[in-house]
Amino acid sequence: MNNALILSLAIALASPALAASPSRGEAHFVLLQSRDTPFVGVTVSGTCKSDDGSFFGGQKVESTWSCTTDAQGVCTAEIVLLPRQDSHRTNPCKGTTATLITEPGTPGAKSSYFTFFANGEPHSYNLLQKGTSWKHGDYLFKSLPHKDSFDAVAFRHMPDFYQGKMATETDAAGRVHSVSTAPAHLPESKDYPSTEFLRAVIDPKSGHPSVQVVVTDTYIDFSYRKWSKATYPGADSSRTATLLPIRQNAICNLRDLFERKCTHTETVALDLDMETVRQAAALYQPGERRNWTFVTRAESGHERSLSLSSAEFKALAATLDSLAGRGRP
Repeated sequence: MNNALILSLAIALASPALAASPSRGEAHFVLLQSRDTPFVGVTVSGTCKSDDGSFFGGQKVESTWSCTTDAQGVCTAEIVLLPRQDSHRTNPCKGTTATLITEPGTPGAKSSYFTFFANGEPHSYNLLQKGTSWKHGDYLFKSLPHKDSFDAVAFRHMPDFYQGKMATETDAAGRVHSVSTAPAHLPESKDYPSTEFLRAVIDPKSGHPSVQVVVTDTYIDFSYRKWSKATYPGADSSRTATLLPIRQNAICNLRDLFERKCTHTETVALDLDMETVRQAAALYQPGERRNWTFVTRAESGHERSLSLSSAEFKALAATLDSLAGRGRP
């Protein structure tokens, strides 16, 4: 047997079998009336075609799909696909009819011709929010990059979501030094990444936590630079506190500088007492979406209103209580 044939057989036998291309995919949707109000019992439906890309002839599979949203405004539609040859990736499924969104008791409203699985993955994550869009009709459509970004939108009012994402840091003695809800927050915009989350640092001697709201905002607005104060609902009344600067950054070319259109990123922290934290946690009610709202103010006097879910405070308070009850291992 010649050496080339022996080498080819050896490579073939040593190479792992290529995973088969999936014949089905799942399109996941979260439907919202506003940022904090889910659409319940809404049916999303449509048809799409998966093909092998041949210009003439070729294989094609057309699939009809639908799903109805649950109490969180979430649903998943299974879509039949045409598998790809010698690949673990899936073919995209391109809409052949306008997607129909049917709210309870109303005729279906037509939206765009959606395409799913364009990245070759068998899961597609999508946000539909009631609004006005020249392209998508009565619903604004946004494709989300992955499951984590989908969960951050769909489950932001559920304490269990934050509990599952809670980050912890330990000190040299192995004791929990800090906890944070940062992993539960992903920026909704790649170009303007902005997040708000809770962080608690535990004193190594007393075991008492110090809680902060940490805010990062990216914006193009010269007048809003240098955040200075925040007003928030305290345990007994509205309070105003100084924001603690953590990080500042600006990206701009010479033209941006002259036109005051630089891209600014600021990270600041707001100290909270535990009484305020527990009051915010007490706002949480299962099945309801309640926010703890605060207002940040720049040195110029310009203001912005931001919020965190009461569910996030509930999860943080429960974590701190659990650490205290276990002697903070």
